[in-house]
Amino acid sequence: MADCVPCGKSVLTYVALDDSNGAEHRVCVHCDTPIAENLKWVSPGELEQAGYYFGPPPVEGEKGGCSTGCGSCSVKKN
Repeated sequence: MADCVPCGKSVLTYVALDDSNGAEHRVCVHCDTPIAENLKWVSPGELEQAGYYFGPPPVEGEKGGCSTGCGSCSVKKN
């Protein structure tokens, strides 16, 4: 996780490859802003405290699941 200025919160990051040279870099999972510093590893509990779900997918229809795709959770839909 790292702080993302455009999102205004601590976010998950993922590794992306630079189109020009194939170099790896980290970006925000929500807005794709490059994140170059202050990365922090977190435990599953810390991840859930930050608002992310960790573990097997919830059973469809149970509260807390994301089966509607409403977009209210800010998760990027591809």
